[in-house]
Amino acid sequence: MPRDFSDFKSSLRSIHNWILLLGAALGLGVYFPTWLSLAATTQVSGMPHLILNVLLIGLAVRQLRRDQHHASLDQPLTEDQWLGSSLVLGGLAIFYFYYPATAPQAFGCMIMLIGGTLSYLGSSFLRHQWLAIALLTISLHPNWQRIARHLWSIFAPPKALAEFMAWGGSWVLRAIGQPVDLQNEFVILPAGSVEVAPGCDGFEMAFVIMIAAVIIGLAFRVRAIVMVRLIAIGITLALLLNIVRIAVMVLAAVYWGKAAFEFWHGSIGGQVFSGVLFTIYYYAIQPILNLKREGTG
Repeated sequence: MPRDFSDFKSSLRSIHNWILLLGAALGLGVYFPTWLSLAATTQVSGMPHLILNVLLIGLAVRQLRRDQHHASLDQPLTEDQWLGSSLVLGGLAIFYFYYPATAPQAFGCMIMLIGGTLSYLGSSFLRHQWLAIALLTISLHPNWQRIARHLWSIFAPPKALAEFMAWGGSWVLRAIGQPVDLQNEFVILPAGSVEVAPGCDGFEMAFVIMIAAVIIGLAFRVRAIVMVRLIAIGITLALLLNIVRIAVMVLAAVYWGKAAFEFWHGSIGGQVFSGVLFTIYYYAIQPILNLKREGTG
């Protein structure tokens, strides 16, 4: 009986190793080029999404290296191998049946990563290194801004943020003496009007600063409540600065000419505002980070 059980475990290991190999081959050979191409060409506030992915991978590696001496490397249980292999097979099925759609590819690879970790390293490792595995899993999607936009649309009307930006921009213009009328997402001046489109509603800037806040919080290992504060400060600053950007673009479109509008509306103007945003954000969160360094945050 013991020999039969040993043979069973050996055969299972062989089977699940082949399953892991198949998942890794499909992920690296088929999905990786797609991931790299899309992440490199997808722009988030003028910055390639690939930079965010690489930062998440770097944080995951840092977490794994930091806790490598505490992680359990025991032989995975047979149940872990079965469950992990089943997850990998499920991810492969999703990948195959929905190919070449990008989102199912990413979702299938996420499932395969979790299943492979469970099958090869066991549930104890997965529990201990859940944060690193979560960061690696998130990094497998080449466009999280699109996912975030879909989630936002569930809880708010499609043009809610654009209308808020139009209202804020009109308030700034009134503050500097401009005769402004407001109609939904349209900012109207006597010499012309400008529509605040969804792409200019500040969502991208808020998304990037939120990711930056999460990365900073993980890097400094802050508590959850401090992480929430970092995110809240970043999103607030992003939306306020985008209101100023809307006012500048309205003035450029109505009074300064097409070239000026294209400058502030394009990638260069976006980078200028992003640089200002991150500079203000850096100084705004320094008191919080200083408390963390002193051990009281």
